[in-house]
Amino acid sequence: MLHTELFYLGILTLTFSGLLLILLAYLIIRKAFVIRNRRTIDTYKQRYNSVIFKLLTDGGYSRELNPQNNHQLKAIEEMLSSYANVLEGEQEKKALSELASLYLKDYYRKRLKSEKWSRRMNVLYHIEDFHIKPLLEDVYKMVKKKGLSYEETVHILRILASFQFEDILGLLTKDFSTLSEFEYRSIVIRLEQKEMDQFVLSFHKLQTALQMALLDVLSIKKELSYQYFIEKVFLDYTGEIKLRALKALAGIGVVKDIALYLDLMHSDKWQERMLAAKLIGSLKEEKGIPRLMELLHDRSWWVRHQAGQSISQFSNGKEILTRILETTKDPFAKDMAWEWIHKGV
Repeated sequence: MLHTELFYLGILTLTFSGLLLILLAYLIIRKAFVIRNRRTIDTYKQRYNSVIFKLLTDGGYSRELNPQNNHQLKAIEEMLSSYANVLEGEQEKKALSELASLYLKDYYRKRLKSEKWSRRMNVLYHIEDFHIKPLLEDVYKMVKKKGLSYEETVHILRILASFQFEDILGLLTKDFSTLSEFEYRSIVIRLEQKEMDQFVLSFHKLQTALQMALLDVLSIKKELSYQYFIEKVFLDYTGEIKLRALKALAGIGVVKDIALYLDLMHSDKWQERMLAAKLIGSLKEEKGIPRLMELLHDRSWWVRHQAGQSISQFSNGKEILTRILETTKDPFAKDMAWEWIHKGV
């Protein structure tokens, strides 16, 4: 009995050892292929380096750059990707986009249909980075397919926005109306004014998350041309949308009538007091200084912090903060005044 058990145990051990050896051999062979492919790609990169640099700086085309296999295409992709991270001139960026469209368009078109999620995502990132607009239709068709991951869907919508796709408004309000505010913001921020106008004109029809994202984007971009629109939203809406509009106005730093916003510094809502204080600081409206000094004693830390920052934005801000530091008996106001006096020192 013991002899039989030892026999089977020996067979099991040999089998397990054999499998480990096979796995080890597979990993060694695979690693060898990876190293060989890497060396091949690096060789092509060295060969193409001066050619691609010349094309990016001088424009035009070259017969020396004529990729025939995936290794050569991968070398071109990696080189263009490295240049995309450092190029700043519009002419150079345009040349890079044209090169990518010429040499990688068909390669990417095939890979967009790959069954591998990672391969499709990688291609989407490159299409956006290289701004390969000739693939716009392919990307649009892709977003209509069922079974796409959430990450793919959002990234495709970002690409369509970057390409100023004419029906991006319809896609976001009909087909993809349940995205998060963060995702909407990452899409809308890529739009230029013509496309942005569509969202502004349709503001009252947009879902709440998209409305808030749009207001945040206008604030980030500091679009003065939308000041009247944002003030109207502030007057017509309530709740979070009203607050976002106020935040956008504070970001832009321009309003038609300051009196309305001075009154907000006495609001029962700490969010409104904070944003009103931010707006007064952006405008450097001296009429608001007495109230800002009072808000430095507010019960809300956020309001006190913003009041201190706003006071510091005035030319005599440090003098005002120093006076508060020396005269107030409120320890919280003292701390906040001291913080903004020494901020950046």
